[in-house]
Amino acid sequence: MRSGQTVSGNGRIGIFIAVAATLVVLAAPVFADTPAEIAQGLMRRADDLVLQGQYTEALDLYREAIDLDPYSSQIWNRLGITQMKVGRFPDAVESFQKALDIDPYYTAAWKNKGDALQAQEQYQAAIDSYDRALAIYSSDLYTLYEKGVCLQKMGRSDKAMEIYNEVVRLAEKEMRRNPNEARYNAQLWTTKGDALSHLGRYQEAFEAYQEAVRINPKMENAIAGLQRVNETLYRARSSPELLRTAVPPQTTAPRRTATPLAIPIPLLSLGIAALVLAATVSRKGNR
Repeated sequence: MRSGQTVSGNGRIGIFIAVAATLVVLAAPVFADTPAEIAQGLMRRADDLVLQGQYTEALDLYREAIDLDPYSSQIWNRLGITQMKVGRFPDAVESFQKALDIDPYYTAAWKNKGDALQAQEQYQAAIDSYDRALAIYSSDLYTLYEKGVCLQKMGRSDKAMEIYNEVVRLAEKEMRRNPNEARYNAQLWTTKGDALSHLGRYQEAFEAYQEAVRINPKMENAIAGLQRVNETLYRARSSPELLRTAVPPQTTAPRRTATPLAIPIPLLSLGIAALVLAATVSRKGNR
């Protein structure tokens, strides 16, 4: 066989390596991370920092992510949430609005914008945002409850009480419809407890908060609500009329995060003791 008509084994290996290397070079841009993918990675790192309470560092990462992907409504929303955590409510409103400019049906952004406005005592504007969220998802109990809080702060207590009753009704309906899911939904029980507290139904609120804390021992809203109910029950020992008085709306900004918060043990014990005493007296009276 004449030389040049065949390729030796080493030659074939060399050709294969050259072709493979060319394919790798050509394919490299395909497998490289896009700016949007890098932005998502930065967002996840920022989320971890938020969980650790490192809000300033998280804000920097969210900003870097937005520089790479300014059309991510999710990143704008997370930026706004973190801005609220450090008290930058006007900035948060702008961030939520950026998210909504990108996605007008982003329910969470409408709710969050309402919270940021409520924190600045812009109650009607907050209600408008809550209404936009409810127009998309009418069964959102948290949003409905916060709308009631704004109405009460505006002096429209009758309308607020209607909303609190509606929150309780919808919560109980959801618990009957999906009992297995309700058994693990701390937010559902907490929102029900909040509405019951505003209605002056303290024993029921106490039980709802207890269930929320059982599900999630770090549920800040439920723990704070349990403490408020305990304080009311304790003061009611000398002023029974307190048990017929609805809780006024809190002046603090709406709280969302589930961070550890210790319950004063003596105060919790007194609240439980008061409930046990009330139940004992009631049983004796029915004999």
